[in-house]
Amino acid sequence: MSDANSPAGHPLARAVAPIAVLTLVWGCNWPILKIGVTELAPLTFRALTLPFAAIGLLTVAQLSGDSIRIPREWWSRVVALGLLNIAGWNGFVLFGVQQLPAGRSAILAYTMPLWATAIATVVLHEPLGKRKLTGLVLGIAGMAILIGDELRAMSKAPFGVAMLLAAAVTWALGTVLVRKWKPPQPQSALVGWMTIIGWVPIALAAPFFDSQPLVDELSTLGGRGWFAILYNIFLAGTVAHWAWFHLARTLPVAVSSLSSLPVPVVGVFAGILVLGEQPGPQEWIALTLVVIALFIVLFEPRGTRPAAVPLAPDD
Repeated sequence: MSDANSPAGHPLARAVAPIAVLTLVWGCNWPILKIGVTELAPLTFRALTLPFAAIGLLTVAQLSGDSIRIPREWWSRVVALGLLNIAGWNGFVLFGVQQLPAGRSAILAYTMPLWATAIATVVLHEPLGKRKLTGLVLGIAGMAILIGDELRAMSKAPFGVAMLLAAAVTWALGTVLVRKWKPPQPQSALVGWMTIIGWVPIALAAPFFDSQPLVDELSTLGGRGWFAILYNIFLAGTVAHWAWFHLARTLPVAVSSLSSLPVPVVGVFAGILVLGEQPGPQEWIALTLVVIALFIVLFEPRGTRPAAVPLAPDD
C-alpha cells in the first residue's frame, strides 16, 4: 500500500482519471447540449436520455456482481438525492442553456463548488476561513459581471442566468448531502436509481413544455440531434455521472468539487470550436474570476493540507 503522504497515496492522485473524464466529457457537452435543446424541447431531450443512462448504470452494476437493491430505510434519502442531483440540476440547466451561449452557461453552472463550500460550512460544519471567503467573493463578482451584462442588454437571458444559478445551488446541495449521508449502496446501482428517480418528474413535465408530439419531433430530428442524444446517454449521462458520484462519495466536498474546476474552461473553448461562439470581454473576465476563486477555495498551501483524507471502505 502506498504511503498516504506520498503523491500516489493522496486522494487527488487517485482522482486524476475521474477528473479527466469529467473535464472532457462534461466540458465538451455544453455545445452538444445546446444543439440538443435547439432541435428538441429541453425537457423532452432530457426525458429521452436519462432512462437509457440509468439502464446502462444498473446493467453495469449487475454485470459487476453488485446488488441493485436499495434497502427500505434508504429510499427516502436516495429519492432526495435523485431529485436534487438529477431532476433539479438537469431541469434548470436545460432551460438556462437554451437562453444563453454554451460557454457562458458553463461558467455560471460550474460555480457549484462555491455554493457547495458555503453549504458545507453549515451542513457539515466545515470551517470557512479567509481563503474560502475570498474565493466566494471573487466567484460572486464574476457572476455579477455576467448578470449585469444581460440585464443591460434587456434580453430574455436573465431568466437563463437564474436557471443556471438555481442549477448550481441545487447540485451543490445534492453534493453536500451525498457526502453527509454516505450511502452504502454500490456506486453504479446508486447512481442508476438516482437517475431513474430524477427522470420521473422531468418525463411527467415534458409534455406540458413541448409544443408538438414526440413522434413528430423525432421524425424530423437531424444527425446532430441524434448525436446529442447518444452523447448524453452514453458519455455525459452514464460515464461522467459515475465518475462524479465516485468523487462526491469518497472525497470531502471541497476536494470533490475540484472535478468541476476545468469544465467551464473546456466549455467556453468547445463553444468556440463547435458553435462558433465569440465570447466577449465579460465572459473572459468572469471566467478568470471564477477560475481564480475556485483555485483559492480548493487548493490549500502545502503546510496547511492534512496528511491524508481517508477514502470510503469500498475503495
